[in-house]
Amino acid sequence: MAMVDRMKTGRDWVRGRSECEYCKHRLKPVDLIPLFSWLSTKGKCRHCKKSLSAAYPVAELGVGLSFLVSYFYWPYELTSAIAIAQFIVWLISCVLLAGLFIFDVRWFLLPNKLVRPLIVLGIIWMVLDFKSQGLSYTVIIDYILAVLVGAGLFFVLYKASKGRWIGDGDIRLGVAIGLFTGTLLEAWMVLFLASVLGIVVAIPFLKKTDKKKRMKLKIPFGPMLIAALFCTVLFGAAIIEWYKLNILYL
Repeated sequence: MAMVDRMKTGRDWVRGRSECEYCKHRLKPVDLIPLFSWLSTKGKCRHCKKSLSAAYPVAELGVGLSFLVSYFYWPYELTSAIAIAQFIVWLISCVLLAGLFIFDVRWFLLPNKLVRPLIVLGIIWMVLDFKSQGLSYTVIIDYILAVLVGAGLFFVLYKASKGRWIGDGDIRLGVAIGLFTGTLLEAWMVLFLASVLGIVVAIPFLKKTDKKKRMKLKIPFGPMLIAALFCTVLFGAAIIEWYKLNILYL
């Protein structure tokens, strides 16, 4: 959350010092312990006593849970240096994905400062995957198709609507999605799950909005894509295998 706030205000989010959003007092190490620091002060600044947003502990808890779930449900055996390196790349990516999630929810924006490093991590992921399963034309074609599916649909929608329906950040996020999924089926799964999540989230807003305002209603799609990517990376292969055994061959 602090990373997102610094980026939005143009501050250095890597080397910058954390401070209270109200009194601007620089925070000490005791104030920077995820979740516990917020709870220990009952959600208030230790210095000026003003209430701090609950978004801070929620974001910290979300990232922590993403790490925990990733560890317990990681679909690959962590028995080699390549597998461990790929898992570390994923954990770092979870931090960037969380930042993008928050950015899009708050400001309808997927900033390049987060998407581009995510794409770089996706390329590293792909290279590690090449080393793991061996480089072949089939694997290369799978990745090309995954990127085309992940980014291609958003590129078409962006061009067709001249940026009114979606932003160009979704296209770059689509590239990252293709790199992390690596197959045509899993890339499609991300889009499908994101669409279902989008419908589920949109329905309550549509019910509370009159007909004239519905056409102007904006709901960020980035968080749906991020949640769908997270589920697909962890469970996509298992879901596809289950579908083949129980549905496709019935």
